[in-house]
Amino acid sequence: MIEISFALETRFSAETRLKLENFHNDTISSPATASNFRSRLNLDLTSRFYKIYFQLQDSRLLGNQENSPGIAGKINSPPSLHQVYGELDSPLGGKNKIRFGRFEMPLGNQRLFSNNNWNDRGRSFEGLTNERKTKRGKLLFFHLINADLYPMNDQFDYIVDGVYGTTKMSLIKSTEQSIDSEDSYTQNNPLSFEYYIFNENIVVNPGTNTKQRQTLGFRLFKNFKKINIETEYAYQTGRFYSDDIEASLASINLEFPISFTPYVESLSFSKEFLSGDEYLLGGSDGKLGGFAKPFGAAHKFHGYYDNPQHKNFLDNSHAGLNEWFIESKHKLLFNINLSIKYHDFKDAINFDVYGRELDFVLSKDLPFGGKIIQGFSIYYPENRSRLESGYFMLIINL
Repeated sequence: MIEISFALETRFSAETRLKLENFHNDTISSPATASNFRSRLNLDLTSRFYKIYFQLQDSRLLGNQENSPGIAGKINSPPSLHQVYGELDSPLGGKNKIRFGRFEMPLGNQRLFSNNNWNDRGRSFEGLTNERKTKRGKLLFFHLINADLYPMNDQFDYIVDGVYGTTKMSLIKSTEQSIDSEDSYTQNNPLSFEYYIFNENIVVNPGTNTKQRQTLGFRLFKNFKKINIETEYAYQTGRFYSDDIEASLASINLEFPISFTPYVESLSFSKEFLSGDEYLLGGSDGKLGGFAKPFGAAHKFHGYYDNPQHKNFLDNSHAGLNEWFIESKHKLLFNINLSIKYHDFKDAINFDVYGRELDFVLSKDLPFGGKIIQGFSIYYPENRSRLESGYFMLIINL
């Protein structure tokens, strides 16, 4: 008789998040307020080689009539599985970790693939990934199924296939180690190099041709003693009916750690550029020049006010973005963190001004597991009255 037993580790965790948002336009006397509540219950079942993960999520606007608040006998909006996947770890003794099902997939600095945590529902993908360890990093192969309109006909599926690699490289090699050695610091903080390529087969309309788009890019990150550098570049090509896609993304972030005062942690300067499509302004070159990042973060890079003019870049038909911003990070009394950002937004074709934005964000970690965040934004549109928004967020993790 052969008896096989598996040791199973079970872990439960939970999160609740209350987000109160307030918007105000100087031309409108009455403000608008929204109360959003999100709760997540996580179940992690892990054995030596296999893992099953469930994340049940309920996200709602408090007071929404679909929730039937204050009404007995009505059916409330049901929760849904934000993530549910199986994972094989090193099957047959290999170096692969295979995941399949529904899962979040934030990559790099989340410019192109993000979990959109600011959003009340977040972002999940469905498909298959294979993460393989290498000598200097990892390779992640992914096959994502964003739409399967006809199960018996694959030509109308929205499929994303790609690979995302990460590696670390030392710029200076030295056998001497000392406390004040720049070589020693470089050895302990190697250059992080990330590279990626992915292809999108996109359904335009059922029964018509698909749109194909390829994106190739890289990201570099390096910490020095007096400066931290992060940069990313991506090029996009493809075809949409008779138009060719030619677009690009470029960004650079320079952060300077501050040590001479206890209240200022760092100062940084950032530049974000997404190419635009000149056809929108009357051109006829047969090209689509707007860089598309339908799965990327918006709130993180393009202002907390979330102006729809430069928040989302879902396709290749937009005027692009030429943005720079400066940020200072501070450590206040009682371990309260303060971030101050100033943005300048222009389009990427004629550099016409969208507007300018000033953001203040206070945050504090809670001793029982969680965080309090208070944010306030002032947006100055070009030739229009200023706009204001604020939010309060309470996060509790168990």
